Amino acid sequence: MDFKKIPNYRKKSLLNNNYKKWKENKFETEGFFPIFISFKEEFLLKNLSGNALKLYIYLGLRSGNNTGETWISIETICKYFEKSPRTISYWLKELIDKGLISRFQLEKDSSSHTFLLPYSTFNKEER
Repeated sequence: MDFKKIPNYRKKSLLNNNYKKWKENKFETEGFFPIFISFKEEFLLKNLSGNALKLYIYLGLRSGNNTGETWISIETICKYFEKSPRTISYWLKELIDKGLISRFQLEKDSSSHTFLLPYSTFNKEER
């Protein structure tokens, strides 16, 4: 079947069905990280630097779906993005300053834990 020769209404149907099947498969076979519409409505999307946004998505994909927690090291993040610890720390600070994450050690000389924070006005008082 030559996709270019198919009428647009049929292309729409094929593309919609293809996306639906892909999404259902991914939900069943892989972890996921939702970004809700309030991320745009609260102007976070517009006001984050591109690199902080990439890091936020990366942390989301590495975090537990039910807890929003990860204990990934700065060194591991540096290797993934091929950036210096100073650069990653700058991106993390931006996410902290925007109220998107919290990062701290549970015990002295232990790994830092990063927590994704709710970003809608629904839970602002719990931060």
